[in-house]
Amino acid sequence: MWCHMAKLLRQGIAQVVVIALACFLAGCAGIPTMGPVEEISQPPVVNGAPPVDIEPAQPMPGGNPDSILAGFLTAVASGNAGRFVVARQYLTPQAAENWDPTQGVTVYSSDNPAPIGLDKSAVLRTPVIGRIDADGHYTAVSDPSFSHNFNMTKDADGEWRIDDPGTGIFISQYRFEQSYRAVPVYFFNKAFNRLVIENLYMNWGDATPAAAVEGLLRGPSAWLSSTALSVIPPQTRLIGGIPVQNGVAQVSLTQQAAGLSDTQQVQMAAQLLRVLESFSYIKGVVIDVDSLPLTIRGADAQGVVRDSTIDAYQTIVASSSQDVLGLRDDGSVVRLSSLVGAYPQPILGPLGRADWGDVPTQLAVGSDGTTLAMTSDTGLWVGSASSGQPANEAIEATGLTRPQVDDNGVWVVANGDVPTLYQVALNGVQASAALTELAGAQVVAFRVAPDQSRIAVVAHFNDQDMLGLLRISSISPLTVDGWRPLVVNTGRGDLATCLDVGWVSPTQMIVLASASNDENVVAYRLDVDAALVESIGPIGGDAPVALSVQPHSEGTIALVVTTSGAVLRYEDRTRWTSLVSGLVVVAQAG
Repeated sequence: MWCHMAKLLRQGIAQVVVIALACFLAGCAGIPTMGPVEEISQPPVVNGAPPVDIEPAQPMPGGNPDSILAGFLTAVASGNAGRFVVARQYLTPQAAENWDPTQGVTVYSSDNPAPIGLDKSAVLRTPVIGRIDADGHYTAVSDPSFSHNFNMTKDADGEWRIDDPGTGIFISQYRFEQSYRAVPVYFFNKAFNRLVIENLYMNWGDATPAAAVEGLLRGPSAWLSSTALSVIPPQTRLIGGIPVQNGVAQVSLTQQAAGLSDTQQVQMAAQLLRVLESFSYIKGVVIDVDSLPLTIRGADAQGVVRDSTIDAYQTIVASSSQDVLGLRDDGSVVRLSSLVGAYPQPILGPLGRADWGDVPTQLAVGSDGTTLAMTSDTGLWVGSASSGQPANEAIEATGLTRPQVDDNGVWVVANGDVPTLYQVALNGVQASAALTELAGAQVVAFRVAPDQSRIAVVAHFNDQDMLGLLRISSISPLTVDGWRPLVVNTGRGDLATCLDVGWVSPTQMIVLASASNDENVVAYRLDVDAALVESIGPIGGDAPVALSVQPHSEGTIALVVTTSGAVLRYEDRTRWTSLVSGLVVVAQAG
């Protein structure tokens, strides 16, 4: 449909802009709303236009306010590099001079078209679901009563033109998903041992290697700046563009980037290369500072930095074990086979026999498949999955959440008047941080991100479930702050209940939740900024109540436990396979 519309626009048929307006507001009525959900892999960010685009057309003589507004909205949503030149032709001379389309993007719902009045009142009335700031950071919002009057007026030739285009541009959710791409930029966590990703959203026509590097040089967003760090000195700028020859990008930086240590040079190269690898044709980078080439440790004979040079810096550390452990309702710990229908086998030792003196209610296992953390009604225990031996009680407390084990140790939240996050190193040293911004709330579930910069939290506030993010602003002393609730537009309404959360990757999560217009609890996969949200099931059967996700660089590795104790494994798209039954919780390594 969009390709056909683009062809008509190129032919200059004025009536199409009216159709375009309806499609932009309604998200195109011709799109199927029933049938199986299929996941379509998005192509990588490349320099050029989106796979499906609308070529902007100049205003047609004699157009009414509806068609003029439709043509304007069509133009600004295009991936064409000259889209704003065309869009200004729909504006009055004064508006064309003052309008700055780079000030931001307002993303409005494609589901609820509003009537566009005639004469001077061309008004867009539709819920707004997201905003992108001038630097490209997306924020999900819920503004159901948004309205903007474009103030139509006639010019000296008697043609209708727009006098108030608004701040930045307006685009429907459908066109946003078609015309914009997430361009990842890379920083470091507090320990400088993992890369932290932040997505910038750019129109296809603007997503170039130079624009991506300039986004990196601007630094992280204000919210992330206390936990995401860059080794590239402030005020460093890109000199010229970024030519690419034989897959190698040439990056020229200003003199602020001089004087870095050998290690910092490698870290800077890691940030730059990871950003540029978003463009599929770029496989290496050479860097010069103030016109002098940098000799970076580990680069090849031609000074090219490739993946092998920056192997030490990843966004995620893969688990060395693929083991899955589970808890029976008697508290015994079992090991699950990957074979469908295989019977769970108790692990060795007292933990497998449930005769060690306590009954665990929650379970977590480290990436080595051995370190075991369990919570009970009395506290947190750390043990061994290989020997089945529990260690001493690490924390004596009530109201503990499910724990998490990573290479920093064991994390757990103790609920109280003010929830407290504990970190217990494997050598027994403890750190804690009061989650003062969650005072009065109960933490239902949490997960530290693979890059160890953010924490996803499900909290129960005043009879309402809320999904949000906290940031790890300091390691020593442990400081966790910056509570930021996430608005999750599911397509079936906002989240109504939320039971569990897990990280699929450094920038994607899965939540078990129901929506305001759908009481069924399903798994939703969403970006860390909630720009894209999709339901991945499971569909039908008993409702899922608990989730286990193993972060991975590719694909989705997830399990859910249902109300009946069945364990379902995510296979593909919305397909979940029943693995075993009779468990109350499962835990994957990592």
